[in-house]
Amino acid sequence: MKYFLPYWEDWVHADFDPISDTYSKGGFKSSIFAHELLETTPYDGILVSLGMFELKLKLIKRNGKPSLRGHQNIKKYLRVPENFPVIGDCGAFTYVNEKEPKISVEEAIYHYESLKFDYGISVDHICSEAIVVEKEKVKLFSFKEAKESKDKIKLFLSEEELELRRQTSIENAWRFLKLSKGKNFIPVGAVQGYTIETYLDSAKKLIDYGYEYLAIGGLVPKKTEFISELLDRLYKEIDTEKIKIHLLGVLREDLLTKMIKYNIYSFDSASYYRKAWLRAAQNYLGVDGKWYASIRVPDCHNIRLRKKILSSGLSFPAIEKMEQKILKGLRDYDKGTLKEVDCLLEEIMNYDKLFFRDDFKEEKYSKLYKELLESKIWKECSCKICRNLGIDVVIFRGSNRNKRRGFHNTLMFYRKLRTLLEKQPTKVVY
Repeated sequence: MKYFLPYWEDWVHADFDPISDTYSKGGFKSSIFAHELLETTPYDGILVSLGMFELKLKLIKRNGKPSLRGHQNIKKYLRVPENFPVIGDCGAFTYVNEKEPKISVEEAIYHYESLKFDYGISVDHICSEAIVVEKEKVKLFSFKEAKESKDKIKLFLSEEELELRRQTSIENAWRFLKLSKGKNFIPVGAVQGYTIETYLDSAKKLIDYGYEYLAIGGLVPKKTEFISELLDRLYKEIDTEKIKIHLLGVLREDLLTKMIKYNIYSFDSASYYRKAWLRAAQNYLGVDGKWYASIRVPDCHNIRLRKKILSSGLSFPAIEKMEQKILKGLRDYDKGTLKEVDCLLEEIMNYDKLFFRDDFKEEKYSKLYKELLESKIWKECSCKICRNLGIDVVIFRGSNRNKRRGFHNTLMFYRKLRTLLEKQPTKVVY
C-alpha cells in the first residue's frame, strides 16, 4: 500500500535560522521540500490538486504550454526523480458549493498531459450532503433544508441533487477515459456516492468502462464506520488484486490494518502534517508514538497579533523582552543549563494570555507544556529536523518551524505504516 502526500505549496526556507528567526527573501528559490530535508522520503508519492493552481499558485503560459515557476514538468518543479509517482487530482473540493464542476474534462486532461503527471483523476463532483452558497444561488439547487447565516445559506441537498452529482461524475469519467487514450498519463476514475450502494454502483460502472485504477472520493466527512463498511463491500464485490483502489484524503488509523488486508493500493492524507499547527494538544508526534502539545510562543512582531497585544497596556519593548526571555529559557532547558521548568512555565502562560486566544485554558496548557518539557521527547528523535532544530521543533511559532514539525510528524506516521506493512505482508499488484 502506497502513501501519497497531498501537496499544497508545502515547502520551507532552506536557510531558516531559528535563533535569529531569519531566512532569505528569495522565496521559492530558497525552498526545500520534506523529501529533500529528511534522509528518508516520508511518502511514496505526491498528489497535486489542480485546485492549487486556482487558489494557491497560478499557472502561467510559456511557449503556449502551462508553466509552474518556470517548469513545464511537475516532477521538475517538485524536484523528485522521474520514477517517483505523482498523481493529478481535479480539485473537486474547490467547487463543491457550485452546481457544476468548474473544470472541464478537456481542461483536466490538458493539464495532466502538459505537466507530465503519472496519473490523472477524472473530473468529479462531490456528493456532499451540505453545501454553503450565496443567497442568489439557492434557486439552482434541490434541497431538504436550508439554514441562513449572514450573506450565505447552508443547504442540505436532496437525494435528487446528490444523484445528479454522482451521474455527472460517472459521465465525466466515461468521457475522461475515452479522451485520455494515447496520453502520457494513466487515467484514474473518480468514484462518488452518498450511500454504500451508490458508491459500489459507481465503482462497478467505471470498471465496466475499462478503468483499472479507481479513486474513491467524498469520504473525508464520512464516519469511520461508513468507510469501514464500504471497504468490506468493495473487497467482497471487486477484485482488488486486479483493480487498484485509492482512498482520497482519508487516513483513519483504525482502518489501516483493514486497508492492508483488503489490498487497498494507495491513499493520501495531510492530517499528520497539518496537525502540527491545527490541533491544540496534538502538534508533535514523539518517537514513543504519543502526541504532545507544542509550546506556543507567538512572534510579537507579527502584524496581525501586534494590535491585540498592544491593547494589553504593556509597552512593546516589554512584550518583546518577555518573548526573548522565554525563547532563551527554552533553549537553556534544552541544553541542560536550566533545570527547573516551573518559573519558565509561568512566564510562558503570562505571555500566552496576551494573545486573547478564545480556547485558552491556562491549567490545561500548563499541564500539557510541562508534560512535553519533562519528557524531552524531541531529544530522542534522530530525524534531521529534530537534530537540527532541537527544542525549536516543539515551539509553535511561524511556518518554518510549524511545517518542519509537520514533516517530522509525517515521517513518524510513514515509519509506522512501513512497520504495519512489514508485519502484514500482502500481495500488491503493480
